[in-house]
Amino acid sequence: MKIKKFLVVVAALLLTGAVLGEENKETWGPEVGSDLPDLAVKDTEGNDRTVDDLRGENKGLLIFFVKSSDW
Repeated sequence: MKIKKFLVVVAALLLTGAVLGEENKETWGPEVGSDLPDLAVKDTEGNDRTVDDLRGENKGLLIFFVKSSDW
């Protein structure tokens, strides 16, 4: 019985996420592969760091932007 309730809740959450995802699809962020704007931020030591600094010699960089519940 608990498993059936759990599966119903999971299915409802997935369906809700799919519906809300389609509604907000256009406002989720930049297109995949688009250029990152020039920006500089301070690191933990107070030094300015640019995207080029972070890319390093291999010119590769992966940045995750996580949208939290308090945005």
